[in-house]
Amino acid sequence: MTQEATGAGKDDMLESMLKGLREDEIGVLDRFTDYQKSTAPFFEKVEVAHEFLDLLTFKIKESKSKMNKELLAQFSLAFLRQTVRTYGYNPKFVATQAKALITYYQNQKNLERAIEVCEFLILQGITDDDAKGFHVRLDELYRLKRKIEEKGGDISGISFPTMDDDESDDSEE
Repeated sequence: MTQEATGAGKDDMLESMLKGLREDEIGVLDRFTDYQKSTAPFFEKVEVAHEFLDLLTFKIKESKSKMNKELLAQFSLAFLRQTVRTYGYNPKFVATQAKALITYYQNQKNLERAIEVCEFLILQGITDDDAKGFHVRLDELYRLKRKIEEKGGDISGISFPTMDDDESDDSEE
């Protein structure tokens, strides 16, 4: 992409990418990545990233989405890791996106990934805005992991905790 992706062009391009996500087009991830690598103005890249990640998180949470949720979750976490410091996201925005990833991984019974997301948040100094901090959630995940290991890796009969991932969080952005 070139400099012409500014102003109204940026808005059209963003709407095109968001439409691609809504229509489950996996190629939209490549278009988003290309835009983020372009010479577009910094603040436009941040604005596009914010809108894109917000809808991407919704796609991960949405049960009827046909997109590969594991791929979307990995993409989201990798992009947040790459840009969290340079883009200066609001910590509440990052926490909201990451809570959705943690919930997704817990539902998939993938404790390693849920732990990885919690550790990412803690290393960034991002706190949870509800009753528990991410360090408490991380401790719970490690205890659950140890419990599973003690049972020889058998996850049957073990209930996985869920995070309160309110839809209202998305509307407060």
